[in-house]
This record gives sequence, structure tokens and C-alpha cells, in this order.
Amino acid sequence: MMPNMDGWDTIREIVARGYTERVMVVMLTAKDTPDEKMDGLQEFVFDYITKPFYPDELIERVMKYLTYI
Repeated sequence: MMPNMDGWDTIREIVARGYTERVMVVMLTAKDTPDEKMDGLQEFVFDYITKPFYPDELIERVMKYLTYI
């Protein structure tokens, strides 16, 4: 877990600062299911990856997302 701010607070900050056109959000989380905090913010989350994950899968997904930039 992140100190001070959780992932959803971080997304709120990205949205508040107007970075959503330049930032692609991929959540890497220990939680295996999204919770109620995702409501209203899911439109800003490009992907949701749960732990444990395979490093090769993470690299493959990130490389795929880089083609969108």
C-alpha cells in the first residue's frame, strides 16, 4: 500500500491537475477486485493489473500502451 495517498487519491490528483490527456493510468494493485472508490474514476484507468503478476506480462502490457502515446 502507498503511504499518505492511495491509488485512487493519486488518480484524483492527476484529474484535478488536468494531466489526463498526457497520462495513461495503469493500476498495479494487491487488491484483486476494484472497490467502490473506482466508481467515477474508472474512465481514467486504462488497465487494472493485480498482484501477483508475471513480470513479462507487465512489460508486454506497458509496451502495448506505449503505442498509444
